[in-house]
Amino acid sequence: MTSVTGATAISDHSAFWKKPISIDLDTGERMVLRSPQDALYALVSDWPVNGGVHQQRAIDFCRAWLAGRMPAETVRQAFILAALEAGLSINDDDDDGAGSPF
Repeated sequence: MTSVTGATAISDHSAFWKKPISIDLDTGERMVLRSPQDALYALVSDWPVNGGVHQQRAIDFCRAWLAGRMPAETVRQAFILAALEAGLSINDDDDDGAGSPF
């Protein structure tokens, strides 16, 4: 759902982040997340450390996004904090690694 100005509405459940996030799991697998829905799946099914404060907050933010109460980019920031809390290696640049260093 987009507004007249072209901005994505908060309740758009197909919203993708402007930049994906990739995380390296303990299994050696790299997971690329492109949306709050991807983040929620990772947080509840593939997360290496359960019970973290930032993990729970990110889950809550993902659910708030699903209910139309949280912008996707806010969820993205909460997910990054949860990944750092879990000690995961993260890359929030473009998929091809050619993203800006700033």
